[in-house]
Amino acid sequence: MTKSRKDELTTGVLAMRRLIALAAITALLPLGAQAYTATNRLKVAPISDSVFEVVARGGTGARDFWCAAGDYALKQGARSNARIYLAGGRQPSVSEPGRTATRFTLSPDAAGITPIAPQLVLTVDVVGDNISVASAREYCAVDISRG
Repeated sequence: MTKSRKDELTTGVLAMRRLIALAAITALLPLGAQAYTATNRLKVAPISDSVFEVVARGGTGARDFWCAAGDYALKQGARSNARIYLAGGRQPSVSEPGRTATRFTLSPDAAGITPIAPQLVLTVDVVGDNISVASAREYCAVDISRG
């Protein structure tokens, strides 16, 4: 066997070992540390211990972001009367480079944001804005005009 072929095999074996190790580590992570697909099919991913992001698709509006945030919060065990806070408006996604996302938290102090009085209009523009988990989930109701 030639030296270059041995090098190729060694590189392949090392790459396979790294892949297996990564898969094993990922499998050991708590479910909350992995991406989640909300009922409206938007991806939600934790980006720190206290902040998660909802990744946009084409045509994603404020109600879609809040719906996914509420759905994820319930999945994480939040009570329906808990508050979800906007931690960051539309910005580049951490979990899916090249996409945009909006960031939320259930713990404003831990996320370093100051809660504000809830806005009268639903947006994802004002950091600190907040609604209850139950209210956020209400935005997941099927809109027949959207098909």
